[in-house]
Amino acid sequence: MSLRQGAPVRLEVDLARLLGSLAGQLRRLTGSLEGLSAAEWRAPSRCPGWSVGDVAGHVCWGAEVSVEVLRRAARGSSERIFDGFDPRATPDLALAPVRGRRPSEHLEALAAGATALLAEARDLAAHRLEAEADTPLGWVPWPLALNHLLWDSWLHERDILTGLGRDAVADPVEVSLVAAYQLVPLGSMLARAGISGVVDLRLEGVGAGAYRLRVGDELAVDRPPEPPGEEGCLRGDAVAVVEAMSGRGDLGATATGPEPMRQRAGVLARRLSGA
Repeated sequence: MSLRQGAPVRLEVDLARLLGSLAGQLRRLTGSLEGLSAAEWRAPSRCPGWSVGDVAGHVCWGAEVSVEVLRRAARGSSERIFDGFDPRATPDLALAPVRGRRPSEHLEALAAGATALLAEARDLAAHRLEAEADTPLGWVPWPLALNHLLWDSWLHERDILTGLGRDAVADPVEVSLVAAYQLVPLGSMLARAGISGVVDLRLEGVGAGAYRLRVGDELAVDRPPEPPGEEGCLRGDAVAVVEAMSGRGDLGATATGPEPMRQRAGVLARRLSGA
């Protein structure tokens, strides 16, 4: 019996690709952080009010919490970790205890968290457990908890490097996993607001492809081979659209398409920014 309240979530995930991408992204982020000077750790990131070190601390927290999420999923626990989660307040509260860490402590914590997380995930996969995991969006199939962490860490890697004036890697597999998953929190927010309908993305560049969210009796994300429906679609560069939909850019300037769909696609960015 599902623990989820509200519309069920459906997003098919290739678990091997997801695990490989998450491992690679966390390894790359760790490598980038290892090369930073003390001044760069203190420099502002792209996240308002957060330094580079703060963003690194947040990603560490995400990895550590995700380990516990998977452990609870493995034993079938119904106890929530993210009850009352507020994307504008909870991360700041969680960051407060670790703001005094030295860069070396952040790096050690990130490496340890990534190792433990991947071990737990591989164990779940080996046992073919179809468990649900608690996330900020509620209960979802446990692989989506990993996809959530990849989405969060991928965006924050860019928050760090962009803030420092550096280029971020855009891996096509990572971009496609992040672009598809980002429609899940968007759909969750639309469903909570009582808004049904479709957001159809036709993205170009790295991670190019078709991504469709349908919100109704279920919250479903797929990669449709057929042309857009009667409502049309939003088109734009994959990385730029993903960033704009998460509040890191102007979606109106990034994606072309029908305004009603653009308004639906912008709900997540408005929620994260408090607009």
